[in-house]
Amino acid sequence: MIANEMREDIQKYRLFVSPFCQRTPALFLDRDGVVIEDCHHLSDPDHVRLCPGSRQLIASADSHGWPVVLITNQSGIARGFFEWNHVERVNQRMQELLGLDAPLAAIYANGHGPDAPAGSWRKPSPQMLLEAATALNLDLGRSMLIGDRLSDLQAGAAADLAILFHVLSGHGRNARASVVQWYEQGRQAGDTSTASGLQLLDSLEEFPLLLLKQGTPAPR
Repeated sequence: MIANEMREDIQKYRLFVSPFCQRTPALFLDRDGVVIEDCHHLSDPDHVRLCPGSRQLIASADSHGWPVVLITNQSGIARGFFEWNHVERVNQRMQELLGLDAPLAAIYANGHGPDAPAGSWRKPSPQMLLEAATALNLDLGRSMLIGDRLSDLQAGAAADLAILFHVLSGHGRNARASVVQWYEQGRQAGDTSTASGLQLLDSLEEFPLLLLKQGTPAPR
């Protein structure tokens, strides 16, 4: 572990690599419903299960020089359902299941509830992505994000990422219609916050790995 910090006991990050010498594109992933199965306020590490394709995708990203950054809302903390030590234990179990061939570069998490203040780390705020970019010297304009909720994609769009992916795992099936509507309405209105390209996936197993090899052309 390179660094660990908690802010106001509600925002926390862990870095597992040092900052890159040159600005580097990253792959941002939501945790619950993307990397691991969404169990609704998961606090027991024994219930951690990897989503199909997540280990393979992270391993492929790492093999092609893409740091993988996890960004996760954990409102169960604000709601009193669990504490940070439960989040840490779940994360540790997740990393054990991913294995050494599928490492994470960083984990950014916040425990805010729906009433989070402006400028907090809670998605759809882009603050976790911006913080990671500063800490690791990441090139957000060439980076990608995968999420199952609209708030994930809104955070990526607000950070001006190159490509956003929406998956049907987790809350994805229920969120798909609102994601498409948000994106299409933004494009029609010329909203610069939806300038990122959007791609729709059924699961991570459909992710176009060629993008990791090519270095992500930004579809503006």
